[in-house]
Amino acid sequence: MTCINPYDIKKFDEVEFIKECACRFPEIRNKYQLDEDTLKSAKSKHKLEKMAEMILDGCTEQGILKIAKGMTAWEFRERGGSIFDFPMRFLWFRIVPNIRKNPTNDMVNVVSEYYESTCRALRRKIDELAHLEKVLVNLDKLIDKQEQRISSGDVKAMFFLGKIYEDEEFGVQNKEKANAYYQMAKDTWKEKHSKRYEEWLDKAVQDSGLELLREMGRAYIAGSFVQAGKKDYDKKLKKEIRWLTDAITVDDGWAAFTLGNIHYYGYGRCKPRKKAAYNKYLQAAQTKESIYGLELGECQLQDGTISREICQALSDM
Repeated sequence: MTCINPYDIKKFDEVEFIKECACRFPEIRNKYQLDEDTLKSAKSKHKLEKMAEMILDGCTEQGILKIAKGMTAWEFRERGGSIFDFPMRFLWFRIVPNIRKNPTNDMVNVVSEYYESTCRALRRKIDELAHLEKVLVNLDKLIDKQEQRISSGDVKAMFFLGKIYEDEEFGVQNKEKANAYYQMAKDTWKEKHSKRYEEWLDKAVQDSGLELLREMGRAYIAGSFVQAGKKDYDKKLKKEIRWLTDAITVDDGWAAFTLGNIHYYGYGRCKPRKKAAYNKYLQAAQTKESIYGLELGECQLQDGTISREICQALSDM
């Protein structure tokens, strides 16, 4: 490794930094079609306000400094450190070979990358909202369609409507209605699906001889599945998981649902695996009987999948 004389390091030049950023930023805005009118329109929308405001700051010298001084790397430099000395775990930008020689250029690159990433994100959000505004004309039709499914006990439709009335992006926000649909989903499970699940458990145990399946299923219905799983931490579920996996291959929705619960909560020595659980819940939902567990809806709410499904349903109508 070649040693570099610390006296060869150039000093940071704030004037040059502002000049370079003022030259780069307009090109970045043009790349993502973010003219002044577009940015002002985006700023008027709650979800886009902060990003649009930051990008507008980049139109002035004072704003450029405001952006830079809000970054950890800048704050570190202000305390007298060089970028090269900046702790590696905080260096999210790519280190360039001349990082010791030109701190002004390095900081221009860091701030420009950050500015461009924000412009890219805002452009994507603007396009998503524009698409949503077009498809929302079908919202009333979608709500009517989901209401019809609810009449047949479709829990997924209840989560759909709960989300529509919960999230402000669909323009019909109503917390009371959202909570009512979520409660309806829980009541439907309790009155309808739990009885079907009990029947399946009895038959599954009879076919497999694995009594632990019945214990887990009844604990889930009773709402004590998590506590039971912790109490039975010493239990290994190799046989149960093997049997459930085989049952899933022949389109057994309740087997997929049960294995999903094991992955979702973690039972015995099985650790929680949310992604695996989500996939099993989806398999359960796609079987002939269309079994929708409450956890499938909760997973969809957490990762935004249900929002994408609602937008897709609106587009398809």
